[in-house]
Amino acid sequence: GCHTLLDMNTKLAKLTTNTTTSDVETIAAVIGGDDEQFATLVRRHNQTLFRACRAVLHDDADAEDAVQAAWLSVYRALASFRGDASFRTWATRIAVNEASSRLRGRRRLSLVPLEDSMSSTGDPERAAFDGELGRLLERKIDALPDGMRAVLVLRDVIELDTAETAACLDIGPEAVRVRLHRARHALAESLSDTLAENVWRFDGDRCARVLGRVMAAIRAPNPGP
Repeated sequence: GCHTLLDMNTKLAKLTTNTTTSDVETIAAVIGGDDEQFATLVRRHNQTLFRACRAVLHDDADAEDAVQAAWLSVYRALASFRGDASFRTWATRIAVNEASSRLRGRRRLSLVPLEDSMSSTGDPERAAFDGELGRLLERKIDALPDGMRAVLVLRDVIELDTAETAACLDIGPEAVRVRLHRARHALAESLSDTLAENVWRFDGDRCARVLGRVMAAIRAPNPGP
């Protein structure tokens, strides 16, 4: 009755502090018995959870399995969500834990594909270059030590803040800052010798197109001053 309604209002007020209004409303609806609304949460945060799992597991199929298991865990634990962190952080932490448990025995960590986060200009040549650059970054970040790599993915790919990353990885905020600094420095150093060969490339169709124009201009009759 009134007591239950008061408890719900108190809970919603607390959730509002760290969670978007849309998340608050959806969570309340699910807790209230409307299971169909859980699909809204899944659609809203699926990419974040997939990226977290993909970063840990380095395999699309394994990441999909982990995300599915993580969402089931989120659903079962939803009533215990207290809003001490945002729902996004809370769910991401569950996903990281799920993926990490699957990682035991092989201890690898990699970066999610970057191509889908890059803007598309509709230019096939540009899209191909973006894909190459994304794969280059993947290889370089894949070479980072596990702890540094995990922090870099959560902070710079998923774009969690320091406190959220610390919560997901069960480490202190200062450890997040130190690892992120070291990871960014190591990545910059690693890229320094190879990035120049991959940025603003001037081969393929673009090179042929410009070469053709230059040679046509050279061969054309001198138009005079």
